[in-house]
Amino acid sequence: MSGGRAALVGPGRLGTLLAHALAAAGTPVVRVAGGSDAARAHLRDRLAGVRDVPVEEVADGADLVVVATPDGAVADVVDRLVRADALGPSHRVVHVAGVHGLAPLRRAGLAGARIAALHPAMTVPAGATDPALLHGVAWAVTAPPGDRPWAHELVTSLGGDPFDVADDDRVRYHAALTLAGNAVGAAVVAARRTLLAAGVDGPDRLLAPLAHASVDAAATGGAAALTGPVVRGDTTTVAAHLAALGTDLPEVAAAYRDLSRAVLGAVRPALGADVADELDRLLAGPDTA
Repeated sequence: MSGGRAALVGPGRLGTLLAHALAAAGTPVVRVAGGSDAARAHLRDRLAGVRDVPVEEVADGADLVVVATPDGAVADVVDRLVRADALGPSHRVVHVAGVHGLAPLRRAGLAGARIAALHPAMTVPAGATDPALLHGVAWAVTAPPGDRPWAHELVTSLGGDPFDVADDDRVRYHAALTLAGNAVGAAVVAARRTLLAAGVDGPDRLLAPLAHASVDAAATGGAAALTGPVVRGDTTTVAAHLAALGTDLPEVAAAYRDLSRAVLGAVRPALGADVADELDRLLAGPDTA
């Protein structure tokens, strides 16, 4: 969807990237509000025609209003715009908070605006401005039936791949992405600390290919793609790992237990009851009787 003009509330990592992507797609951002002074100054300096205004004035002259604030602030921004009588039938209002559906946008809809909740299933590096980072990215779209066509078109104009998520399913959707993005990252961080403690230089050489291959396999194959000592029921190896980690890296040992319990939960049906019970005992922790 090109043409028209956009306004942005919340020029953080994703908001800043979206501003550049919208401009490249032919929908320039003309007003920005919220965020830090530095973030707003960046957009003024890098994108032509951007004005720095209060939140209550951000929708003036814009067709599309993008709310890219932290999740908990979306409803407050919408409330401030509605109280200022700043939204109406000429506006499309979207937020990009993964956990929320349409509830934070309800008052914008009552004011006559078209509404949609859009969320790219990706992480945004600090300082990212290249619109190509959004190309090929899957976006969750939650919108009333009449608003889905333009919401999909907006995602497509940014190079994204839209798919619909029901309003009632947004929290589960976002929980899944949090596990995939942050839990996997936390596991790799714990593995990196362990390799450094083992005297391995450049642990990324080992971890990056292994982690990518594991994620790719699990994303397509589910629990059947999991490997390692828990999957094999190798209680001796698990006990050795915990003993070694518990001596010098107790915080990593705790992460190992948590992650291994998650693996055990996924593969328990394939293990014998005695082996699963022994793994439960090992992974419960040293202070558990």
